[in-house]
Amino acid sequence: MDQVEAGVIEKGVLGNAPKIAKGWVLCEFDMDWSKGFGFMGAAWIVKDEKGRVLLHSRRAFSDVKSINEAKLQVWLWVLESMKSLRKKKVIFLSTFGDMVEAIEKPALWPNLQFEATEIKRELQSLEAWELRIGLLASVRCASFIAHSVRQLGLMQSYVAVGHPRWLDHMYVNESGASNS
Repeated sequence: MDQVEAGVIEKGVLGNAPKIAKGWVLCEFDMDWSKGFGFMGAAWIVKDEKGRVLLHSRRAFSDVKSINEAKLQVWLWVLESMKSLRKKKVIFLSTFGDMVEAIEKPALWPNLQFEATEIKRELQSLEAWELRIGLLASVRCASFIAHSVRQLGLMQSYVAVGHPRWLDHMYVNESGASNS
């Protein structure tokens, strides 16, 4: 079976966080890349079916020359992280619509087939997966963490339990909305 068939790719764009089935996790991720800089930041956040943050991570990357290379590097890092953390059923949510479409509709994105093939190969190690395209607002916390690399010079890569304490105000608002 083709890996695109093994995972369900959500069509359309999400504004709100998707529902997460029991036994699955949601992995939101984003990056902060600019051609003029020699480095970039990326971050992911893993949530459980109740929307609670289980883990989050930040990483700095250096010498990334193009936007497509940047997106591929982030995808491969996120996938390796999920494998290392033994996450078997993962919903991936990002703003990387072109990469998701390149996996789903290869004929529409011939220039991204190298990247799509690399991502699909890594997705094979998961039991089940879904790819979703989100608005920037749907990955805003991951985006803030990714931006901390370039904007604040926080180059230390890490994986941590829970959400970053400096974003408490955002998670209080989210948990209040999800409990309503």
